[in-house]
Amino acid sequence: MHGQKRSEYKSRLLHPETASKLALKAQQWNALSHELLTQRRRLLSAPPSPPSADDVGSGNGDGAAATPPSPEILLTLTEKMLTVNPDPSHLWNIRREMLLYLIQPSSTANASPSPSSLDIQAELKLTAHCLQRNPKSYASWFHRKWSIVYHLTHSIVVEGYTSSSEYFTDANTMLRSELDLCAQFLQMDERNFHCWNYRRFVVALLGSAGSSKNTTADTEPSDERDNIGVALFSGSWSPWLTLLEPNGFSEEDKMGPQLSQSVSTATDFVSSNSNTTGTRNHTSQSTSTLTRAELEELVTNEWDFTTSKIQDNFSNGSAFHYRSKLLSLILETRLDTSSSLKERHDGIQSMAREEWEHILMDAVFTEPDDQTPWWYHRFVVAWATPPIDLKNNLAEDEYQEIVEEYEDLLFEMRGSLQELLEVEKENEMSGNVDTRDESKGAKCKWAYLGLHLVISSLLKSQRDNSDDKRRNLGEGMLPDGTCNLVEEAIDCLKELEKIDTSRKERYNMLATEIFRV
Repeated sequence: MHGQKRSEYKSRLLHPETASKLALKAQQWNALSHELLTQRRRLLSAPPSPPSADDVGSGNGDGAAATPPSPEILLTLTEKMLTVNPDPSHLWNIRREMLLYLIQPSSTANASPSPSSLDIQAELKLTAHCLQRNPKSYASWFHRKWSIVYHLTHSIVVEGYTSSSEYFTDANTMLRSELDLCAQFLQMDERNFHCWNYRRFVVALLGSAGSSKNTTADTEPSDERDNIGVALFSGSWSPWLTLLEPNGFSEEDKMGPQLSQSVSTATDFVSSNSNTTGTRNHTSQSTSTLTRAELEELVTNEWDFTTSKIQDNFSNGSAFHYRSKLLSLILETRLDTSSSLKERHDGIQSMAREEWEHILMDAVFTEPDDQTPWWYHRFVVAWATPPIDLKNNLAEDEYQEIVEEYEDLLFEMRGSLQELLEVEKENEMSGNVDTRDESKGAKCKWAYLGLHLVISSLLKSQRDNSDDKRRNLGEGMLPDGTCNLVEEAIDCLKELEKIDTSRKERYNMLATEIFRV
């Protein structure tokens, strides 16, 4: 329906020829659904046994009843249906159920003790086909994640790798190809947040399982496998962050774990089969296999990728979000492991200035009414704010240097935003105004909000960190006494009340908070 009127879309559906085709497709879909559910019920409700003559039959009657139930048939049915419509989650659930039915060893006495391996290429091919049909299919992306996690957490047991180097080489090759796939999908739609989420997931796996190096040179294979932790495959960045920052990161700097339930299931499965495969349980540890240099290269490549996507489209919220998660990591690549606390916070101020001058200024001056870069602007200002408790960990002169650098950046932002608003006012007077709904951002609503954020941040910094000399200048005053920042902040809010009348009460509330900053 995208890009077309609802009336035109409905009229085509009501056309007799189109309606007839859709009705036939619905009948075929219902028939396949009935057969799928019947086959599954028969397979799971009855103990496994050889097909009888009645089951084989002569093909008369119900097709599902005449065909002996088997997981292979169910997999074929799900594949047929998912290539038509990849969205129904229950179809993917049944497919995973049947894959596990085939993979897990049977409880019968004659069953082979070794589990079968997942045909990862078949699952990747199927999901790729489904995603070409619908690039924003939640269920398809999830199944692709599940397949890769299951493959990585089980293949080292099933495939019988003789060394961790061989295992990691195969893992690296597969995951690098997944990054290429993400790049292709983001070339078609750079704002596909499903694909961005999957890319972060793949990078997490690369950071944990993407090394081609041997963990040790003269270790027995089973000991090498012991060093490969299932926790590395959870989709979280946290297991390998300490290689970049030995002191660790705060929770907001970490990527949240994904597929935790799948990893838990995989852990149980590997543990339960460790005795029969001759491999000890290798799920207890979670240490990264990449070196710091390899991680730095990985993070830098992702940083450059987000830069290119943002420059292609300043309204790419997913790219800005990804960049916000990379910001702390890219900072660590520019610091030595022995960097002092002062050097680290100097690096934060330097990176915040780079983001403002090389990314945000281009974005807000090009599309001042697009809220996407303004949200990232808010994040950068908050990220660069020196924490109050830093006073207790630095010498007074070092702390004041950091604060002054931060305030200089805010004053620079303030000047640029004032210039932007002046240009917009001139355009309005000349008649070159945006006629969109003012509450959506027209008339530079977001620039006023950004300016208010900068000024209120300046006021808070000055009041939190002012010494006796600065207090004598008066609250919210520049050193030369030429500007009262409080009055300027209030003026911003008054303009916002005129532009965005539906949020007048919010701006009144912000005005009262100015005096409590």
